[in-house]
Parts: sequence; structure tokens; C-alpha cells
Amino acid sequence: MNSLAHSFLSGTDEQVIVGNFLGDFVKGNSHTLYPPAIQKGILLHRSIDNFADNSTIVKQSILIFKPIYGRYAGIIVDILYDHLLSTHWNSYTNIQRDVFIEFTYNSLLKYYHLVPKRAQQLIPSLVYNNWMRYYASFYGLEKVLSRMATRTSLPQHTMECIDVFKRNYKELELHFQEFFPELQNFVAQQKE
Repeated sequence: MNSLAHSFLSGTDEQVIVGNFLGDFVKGNSHTLYPPAIQKGILLHRSIDNFADNSTIVKQSILIFKPIYGRYAGIIVDILYDHLLSTHWNSYTNIQRDVFIEFTYNSLLKYYHLVPKRAQQLIPSLVYNNWMRYYASFYGLEKVLSRMATRTSLPQHTMECIDVFKRNYKELELHFQEFFPELQNFVAQQKE
């Protein structure tokens, strides 16, 4: 799961959303330096990632992209699952997607002063360029993948990735539709 799914699975607590967003930026026990609800979000992020990493369904999706991306295939699936969440948004909530994304951006900006420097460098671009809305279209996916390849060690195979995604769309969509409710149930148990 990438930023849209992590935010969505956080619910509507601003600090949990912020913590879940920070999951990849805060390592080890340093989560204890944050307020309790942000800690909860960081730990939720880790639980979500662990659940996804151990899912046989997600592993099937990863195999589709292994030939192109190798060890980065999991990151690609995270991004593509955000696309599938975005396109099937109304199946999972009554909250409008754009309203939720705006709420997420406002939460990140409200607690900006608490986040690590690396996240502070990302948040303004995320909000200003409205990256979470890009997941809904193939054009947006191209932009997200190209941007990630520019900013990270992710290989630049954007067009090939989109082509493979389109050719395997139905299969990947079925994977997501089977996996996401399982993930939602898991998250609900974690929040109890």
C-alpha cells in the first residue's frame, strides 16, 4: 500500500493519518518520540506493510512485475493498488475521495512541524502537486512512477510498467478486490 491506502486505512484521526504517512520515515523505536496518536499511526503503517508483505495475493501481484522491477516490484504493486483503491473508492467508503485527500493534506500540513526533515521535504510537493489524486488515472500513474524513478533508486521503466499493468489489469484488479477487504478487517482488529 502506498500513501493513499495508508491514509485511508487510518480513519479520520488527523494524527493517526500523519503517523501512518510517516511509517517509512521513522525507524526503530524513534516512534516513541511522537504524540500517542502519531505513534499509533506509525505502528499501524508497519502492521499494514507486514500484513501486505505476507499476503499470498499480494505476492501473486508482485510476480507480474518481478521481470521488470526485480526487488522493486513490491513498491510498484503498492502504487498500483493505490490506483485500484482510487478507482474503486466508492466501494469502500461513503466519503468522497477528493474530500478525504484534502483532509489528509490538511492533516499533514497541520502537523508538519512534527515530522522528520525527509518527510518535510516531500509534503509540500505532495500537497502542491496533488499527488494522491494522480492515482486515479493512467496518466497520473505515469507521473507518479516517473517522479519516483527520478527521486529514488526505483528503475525508470514507467511505460513498460503501465503496459504490463494494462495487460494484466483484470487479474490485478481481482487480486486487489480480494486482498483489500482482508486488509481492512486486519486493520479493524489492530484498532481494537
